[in-house]
Amino acid sequence: DIANAVAFLASAEASYITGQTLCVDGGIVM
Repeated sequence: DIANAVAFLASAEASYITGQTLCVDGGIVM
């Protein structure tokens, strides 16, 4: 899960995300 989140945040698509918290918890919290 963490590797996918890091890969997304390093991509160009993530440049539109500002001031957000990305919760990577493996699906524990719904």
